Amino acid sequence: MVLLNQKGFKLPRVEKEKFMLLLRLGLDYNSQQTLYSIKNYNSIHQLRDTLQDILKSEIAFTQTCTICNIDFGCSTCNYTKFCPTKDLPFTCVCNQCLRPKKNLQQQKLF
Repeated sequence: MVLLNQKGFKLPRVEKEKFMLLLRLGLDYNSQQTLYSIKNYNSIHQLRDTLQDILKSEIAFTQTCTICNIDFGCSTCNYTKFCPTKDLPFTCVCNQCLRPKKNLQQQKLF
């Protein structure tokens, strides 16, 4: 499985038709940094399928924590069985921020 960061990732060179399809499906391309990033999420499932076809591997996107802003993979989450957006490039809450505040306050005392 290939883990892609929604803020920027590289792909192998693709033919013009495939490149145009990626842009129509919501990717943005920064030619100076040669990085793709997700600009539009409307066709995210089709985009994921297209990227899997290009990379010849299953892919997953990192999540961005809404509290601490770190990027993390769904494989580290305890709730993947129940998550409807698993491995899609959306925001979520990381395991560190899900810990009860009581535990965090106790840790700060010691």
